[in-house]
Amino acid sequence: MTQRSVAIAGFAVAVVGLTTLPIQAQRPSFPLSPLKPTGDLVAPYFDGWYPNADGSFTLSFGFMNRNTEETVDIPLGPNNFIEPVEFDGVQPSHFPPVYRGGFIGRRERGAFAIRLPAHLSDRDVVWTLSHAGHTYSIPGRVTSPAYELGYLPASAGSLPPILRFAEAGPEATSREGVYADRQTIRAAAGLPLTVFVRDLGERENNQRIPVNVTWQKHQGPGRVEFDYGTERVDMEGWGRADNMATFREPGKYVLRVRVDNFRASDSSFDNQCCWSNGYVPVTVTP
Repeated sequence: MTQRSVAIAGFAVAVVGLTTLPIQAQRPSFPLSPLKPTGDLVAPYFDGWYPNADGSFTLSFGFMNRNTEETVDIPLGPNNFIEPVEFDGVQPSHFPPVYRGGFIGRRERGAFAIRLPAHLSDRDVVWTLSHAGHTYSIPGRVTSPAYELGYLPASAGSLPPILRFAEAGPEATSREGVYADRQTIRAAAGLPLTVFVRDLGERENNQRIPVNVTWQKHQGPGRVEFDYGTERVDMEGWGRADNMATFREPGKYVLRVRVDNFRASDSSFDNQCCWSNGYVPVTVTP
């Protein structure tokens, strides 16, 4: 098994597979090799860090699955872990291939985030993934201003939408997101998924942008099927999206919902704006 450490995530997509080894020890053909439908690597990425008002920092992480067809599952454990251990367990174990066009279109950004207390600001938070004979580790750190992200409105006023799992429940407007109460359901039975959303953009004439609602498996042993009743919410105030998830195998799962206003001109994955996460833990019984 080869061991590579990806130290600079923002640019690493251009050179995925390169390492800090001497140039003669590298495999220069690897980054430019044709993409494969299956059997290729999955790599972790560090998107950047946010300074918080209480002195803590939020570290945002994503990933890239280089396969064009294969969805990869890497259970939490020796092939998928975060150090220090107190931050382990919030990362995804499910890595579908994505393609959004362009040079960096195979990146999944902001799949999860970690709150780093102020007294640990000098520590690296390192996510390691091993798959297809390759091991990659990416450090999240707050020492580089080039990786600093912010909570201010984007160029045209967009901000991450707000989400709740209940009308009067906790709210999220960030990559850290908010967790719903654990749900328990039998395999093959449909689980209703409800999320309340609102666009918070500060635009001219108080213009509101529709909020897109996307569900995906974050962790879990089996296939999850989503039946979308609501994929986009058009509203001036709060809106409600009702969808359904069906599980084929028993076990413990986490579902992630992403709410975004990517229909705005200043909102997209490429400019790190504007979406928020929510997570639903689910126990599926036989």
